[in-house]
Amino acid sequence: MKIVISDDRFGWTDEERRVFGDVCLVTADCHSERSLIEACAGADGVLLNQAPMTAAVIRTLERCRVISRYGIGYDNVDTAAAAAAGIWVTNVPAYCTEEVAEHALGLLLACVRAIPEKDRAVRSGLWNINRPVRRMSGRTLGIVGFGQTGRALWEKVQGFAFDRILITDPRGEQKLCRERGKEAFRHFKGEPAAFDYLVSHSDFISFHVPLNESTRRCVNARSIERMKDGAILVNTARGSVFDETALADALASGKLAAAGLDVFEHEGPDASRRLAALPNVVLTDHSAYYSAESVSELKTRTALNARDVLEGRIPKTPVNRPVESRAALRRAITA
Repeated sequence: MKIVISDDRFGWTDEERRVFGDVCLVTADCHSERSLIEACAGADGVLLNQAPMTAAVIRTLERCRVISRYGIGYDNVDTAAAAAAGIWVTNVPAYCTEEVAEHALGLLLACVRAIPEKDRAVRSGLWNINRPVRRMSGRTLGIVGFGQTGRALWEKVQGFAFDRILITDPRGEQKLCRERGKEAFRHFKGEPAAFDYLVSHSDFISFHVPLNESTRRCVNARSIERMKDGAILVNTARGSVFDETALADALASGKLAAAGLDVFEHEGPDASRRLAALPNVVLTDHSAYYSAESVSELKTRTALNARDVLEGRIPKTPVNRPVESRAALRRAITA
């Protein structure tokens, strides 16, 4: 049996080797369809990070039964093509809930208090920096996405004396917002709201949504125009939730006061040079998920998802359901 780690992001495989034991575990460094096709040839399972697992790649996976994604999101996997090929796709939800919520709060505080700008100014010899800073208490926080990370942020900010906390889910699951928060709403601030209402009434907005067709570029020129002048945005979800051109325009013009971004439309050292050049943007390197504990849990659970499938069990956190008849046929042909 052959397991391929398609794009090793962490630099060690201790957790995966503990899960798989003596199984052949191959580590690759894939960043393109071609490199994935080459590395995953003959693989029974793929542990996937950020490489593009497209339909073209999936068609070449003759033995593969599972694509186990490191992380919550799986927008780099063609899940429908995998299901049609009889391949399970899995993810690892909730492994970094606290870390992402803490990071979002950290970005918000850094933006509101202009901490990075003041740090740079003091290091360059300046003092009494004249940078407008607004009080957070008495204002309105908007949380877009009320899954586990959005809920964790909501719980963490209860002591900040916001006047209102608006909560929405662009998937339209307002019932979910009400049910999941019903009991807590009796004791803490929180109001389910439509997306348009939230963006037009919030002073600070934090995004915690998956990337799909309903959320892609939901922050765009039109939605930004409806926002309050001087609003502050935080994104620890997916970069493509924001139209970065519209965001940069609004930050440069002063329509938005600041933004804290951990994710980008195109990630890496060259991520959005225009945003990086703006003084009112706080940037981190898609690391909101990170702590020593969260990464260890992520690696272990990713490997366990794959092992469950390869040992004939349904994975604990699937994101698709493969066509079983085709999967059985493939196993018979390739056995």
